[in-house]
Amino acid sequence: MVFETLLGFELPPLAIVAVALVVILVVNYWASSPPNIPPFPARPYPILGHLVYLRKDARHVVMDWTKQTGEIFSLYMGTTLVVVLSSYDLMKDVLVKQANIYSDRPILGTLPVLPKLNGIVGTSGSLWKENRTVVLSILRQFGMGKNVMAEKIEEEVHAYLDEVEKMDGKPADLKDLTGRAVSNVICSCVLGKRFDYNDAFYRKFLKMFDDTIEGSSAGTLHLWFPQVKYLPGDFFKAKLLLKNDAVFDTFIEEMIQNVDDEDAEGINKNSIVAHYLKEMREKREKGIPTEMSEDGLGRVIADLMTAGTETTTTTIRWFYIYMIHNQQAQRKVHEEIDENVGSGRNPKITDRPRMPYLNAAIMETQRIASILPFGLFHRCTEETTLRGYTIPKDTLIMPHLDAVLLSEKIWGDPLNFRPERFIGPQGNLLNPEQLAPFSMGRRLCLGEALAKAELFLFLAHVMHRYQVAPESPDSLPTFDSVLGISMAPAAHNIRLVRRDGAMDHSDDPDK
Repeated sequence: MVFETLLGFELPPLAIVAVALVVILVVNYWASSPPNIPPFPARPYPILGHLVYLRKDARHVVMDWTKQTGEIFSLYMGTTLVVVLSSYDLMKDVLVKQANIYSDRPILGTLPVLPKLNGIVGTSGSLWKENRTVVLSILRQFGMGKNVMAEKIEEEVHAYLDEVEKMDGKPADLKDLTGRAVSNVICSCVLGKRFDYNDAFYRKFLKMFDDTIEGSSAGTLHLWFPQVKYLPGDFFKAKLLLKNDAVFDTFIEEMIQNVDDEDAEGINKNSIVAHYLKEMREKREKGIPTEMSEDGLGRVIADLMTAGTETTTTTIRWFYIYMIHNQQAQRKVHEEIDENVGSGRNPKITDRPRMPYLNAAIMETQRIASILPFGLFHRCTEETTLRGYTIPKDTLIMPHLDAVLLSEKIWGDPLNFRPERFIGPQGNLLNPEQLAPFSMGRRLCLGEALAKAELFLFLAHVMHRYQVAPESPDSLPTFDSVLGISMAPAAHNIRLVRRDGAMDHSDDPDK
């Protein structure tokens, strides 16, 4: 009778039972949240939680919630509790000062539908520590961010410029070319060799890589609802993700075997793969406990390829767009390069300290583009308190990097592209700790130094030689973005136009 009175018409008995069950479910769901957790910015839906609100424009929704709720709030991603951190001080407190509690990765109930997580990015504990330590040691042996590594980058830059030169200043979308070049730097480090851009194996590998990334970004619902793998079809892309990942793993296994064979013949010893296998085998031979494995090496490579290629490629593409929209900044970059490099040689990594404005323009691109608006999830390994709130064990922590990189409180005019904010009164480069485009703490990207060297050398060479111009004067690229692993620019064409008096990079006497 209650339902009939409220609705104004009679319901069948089964419908009454169904409505009653839904009401009970909703009430129980709202009442089941742990006590004293950070507030919700909006009421969670049963089962789906806050995913309903995030289905279209998560970036702007979460930013609005930050302005509404403050520096800390809770979300339910499905039925998984997530605490969002939306201030620099709070992130530093959690990810740096309390790293012992907050440095692990999630243990989702979805592992059966996820790729293997035994590399660096997705692991925790002793396995993560050993893999990270080994790879970081190898990179340091290579001279990460220094001269030895710079030689690998410069080799790739020259190949990149050769392809750009063929475009003869005509409009082009540089996404694929830039991705191939940046990926090749990672291949040079990981495998000890680079690939020709037209190499059939390399192009097929990159296609598998792109498909894997596309599947990862498209199929997110299965992260919170593993049951979707049992549904007919593959609307939520869980099966596509596993299929792409399996093919990608096969390619990586073939690469590892090739490097191992070459190493045995004394051909290729200067690679992450060769060094990793050598250390793993030495530990096994000496009976030293280790969690290193061939399978784990494959996932380490996948992690390095994904993190090292996607973010650097995306940053370079955004840099071009911001140079087009900010001609005065582009002129200053050109003037600085001309003054410090001139026309008789190409830029070198040793020029970096003498080019504060170019470095500042790169940093400003990282800040304003904020290509990772939400940092990777961390996991709280024990119940604790934070800002007076209870954080239950196994709660997921999401750093809201947009809230820092686009903060009016920190930057004053965060939506303006202004590299001068990173230039000190004496013309020196400033490095404010709030510029943390890839998060902070123990989980800070281990390839950060490599990425900085890549960004400087690629962009110093391009800006030394070219003017970055729009497709046409009345057709500037937009700031529209596409959410994948990173916030990449929407498809667009630009022109790299040869500057007057610019030398051919092949004429460099030091090349």
